[in-house]
Amino acid sequence: MNSNIGERLRKSPHLLIPGSFAWLKGWWYRIIFLLQGKGFRAGPFFRVYGTLRVTGPGQVRFGRNCLIISDAIKPVCIRTLAPEAEIVMGDHAGLNGTSIQCVERVEIGAWSNIADAYITDTAAHTLSRDRRLKNVKEADAAPVRIGRNVWVSVQVVVLHGVSIGDNSVIGACSLVRHDVPANVFGAGIPFRVIRPIDD
Repeated sequence: MNSNIGERLRKSPHLLIPGSFAWLKGWWYRIIFLLQGKGFRAGPFFRVYGTLRVTGPGQVRFGRNCLIISDAIKPVCIRTLAPEAEIVMGDHAGLNGTSIQCVERVEIGAWSNIADAYITDTAAHTLSRDRRLKNVKEADAAPVRIGRNVWVSVQVVVLHGVSIGDNSVIGACSLVRHDVPANVFGAGIPFRVIRPIDD
């Protein structure tokens, strides 16, 4: 068994039964998504609490020991909008009520935790008057990269083209339109850096 999981269970033995069910549900989603022809893969110890929604023709890849929590705030919803779209989540990362929309690439680094944020690498629509007739690929798009050990709090919006540096924390109800350096805490609409994060 993964040493991180073993250590956590030693400290919190009450997690054993719900964690076992979440692990089984992770396998259930792997099988269901495979039967549905979705481009979904997850590493060992993938766990799902609640509902996981994955739609679209692109690829969704989770590393080992990833955690989905959809029964605390709202369901995790992952949507790819093009066959070449990729959503990649590193080892030991977690989503809690998160919504992700992707036409190119969204990458979440190892050990990162994302709450019920909305993350998108596309504007999804143009601003022209005939926008309803336009294809999603005609809208502005650029990959999103969330670094290692990042915490994104509740009700955050991360827009296309944004890169968030390792170890940074995004405070609740923030609008992130520009890159965020590593090792900072910030929040706001628009987002601004409030202070550095020390070791």
